[in-house]
Amino acid sequence: MPQGLHRLMRVEDELPLRDLLLGRFDADEGLMLIKRWLTRENPVCLRHPHGFYVALLKRGLDEEWRFHLWPKGPRVITGMPAFVHTHDSDVESRVLSGALTNTLYDIAHVSSEGQPLYQVGYSADRYLSTTRNWLENTGSRIIVCRREEQYVIPGKGYIVDADDFHEATISENCVTATLVRMTARRPATVYVAGVDGYASRIDFVRTPVAGRQIAEQI
Repeated sequence: MPQGLHRLMRVEDELPLRDLLLGRFDADEGLMLIKRWLTRENPVCLRHPHGFYVALLKRGLDEEWRFHLWPKGPRVITGMPAFVHTHDSDVESRVLSGALTNTLYDIAHVSSEGQPLYQVGYSADRYLSTTRNWLENTGSRIIVCRREEQYVIPGKGYIVDADDFHEATISENCVTATLVRMTARRPATVYVAGVDGYASRIDFVRTPVAGRQIAEQI
């Protein structure tokens, strides 16, 4: 059995991911199990350009399980500070520590007002640190309008459909951690509500980070 797959199966053995996501498992205890696994196995994780860490816990044909962690303090942003975006999968998330506000948006296409619409691209597997990642201006412009806002505390969760524009706003006053399940991946374009004044294409890579470094911040 490949070492990486063996590690992911061990996480499933130690942590009932579905029960934790559905609230049938204590968030604090689940968080400590993930911390111990990150410390022991020390997997290669990634630092997202928006300043949070991503650890892939389990991956199958129809779902992906991830652990996200935002360190305490100001977010260190690489590239364009544009946080309203879509996904190419349906997202279920449960907060394990800290808190966040999940905001859903409606959009309208416009000719000259609003903000530029970018699309996301990857050169290969998004979970590999060697994969190039980019934002590319589509030439379209949109206006975003807040539809719904949800403040989420530990033990609670939220759902985002793949095509919905959303934004997760994180407090800088505490460490925030979430368990994320992504399902029903489709060949859809991921979009970002961009910011004027940036290049039509922005290239970057996601920085590799040792799992133990992330565990130390929990």
